[in-house]
Amino acid sequence: MKKKIKWGQNFLTDPEAAERILEIAGISRGDAVLEIGPGKGILTQELARRAGELTALEIDPRLCAELEKRFGTVPNFRLVRADALRFDYGCLGGGYKVVSNLPYYAATHILKRLIHYRAGIADMTVMLQKEVVDRLTASPGQKEYGSLSVFVQYHCRVERFLKVGKESFSPPPKIDSSVIKLTPLARPRVTVADEKTFFQIVHAAFLHKRKMLKSNLKHWQKQFKVEQDKIRLAGIDLSRRGETLSLQDFAVIANHIESKNG
Repeated sequence: MKKKIKWGQNFLTDPEAAERILEIAGISRGDAVLEIGPGKGILTQELARRAGELTALEIDPRLCAELEKRFGTVPNFRLVRADALRFDYGCLGGGYKVVSNLPYYAATHILKRLIHYRAGIADMTVMLQKEVVDRLTASPGQKEYGSLSVFVQYHCRVERFLKVGKESFSPPPKIDSSVIKLTPLARPRVTVADEKTFFQIVHAAFLHKRKMLKSNLKHWQKQFKVEQDKIRLAGIDLSRRGETLSLQDFAVIANHIESKNG
């Protein structure tokens, strides 16, 4: 089967990697599972055997036909032909687990959408490009740290588990992959007065990564103060760059701004 370039299909073919992903996911008979982009079904086969219910979301009609032929008679299997970027994950109910080799072309956008529906998700064991996982797991001060790092870590506990080489796929992609587990938090990692303001600050701080905060946060310059010969906002030195700020630092700035707006 030819790869559909527009859908970024790189099919996992390594059974050992598949088994490790399933071990990380920890699927049992009591679990409802969502698999996005099942492809040729290397994870699907074992997920159907181990899970209580399995919903597979696939956009490619040719793959849907193959999956239906192969798993259509399996009682706990349901195939949905849909675009993962537009699918209403809320219709699946609550408490389900996501296990997926996310399609490269849209992995970050799909992940953001899943986090939007996090109230219904128990956890997500997903394989992504290694460079994306580097961003998701980055800490302040690392070059990969950015607004995506803050967004995901604000909403989820992020655990990195496994590197999967490009040779484990057909056709092989140009880069390696990594497997992570994201567990939505009952409450965000930091307390903010207004999430919209918090993320406005975050996005502004990283808009021009090499610029200092005093340039990126000019929108709020009326609240800048000179303290100890430094320009500060909420006590934070604005000669720093966004990549040095922790989630708590961003929360301090956002809450200070909200208090002044009130």
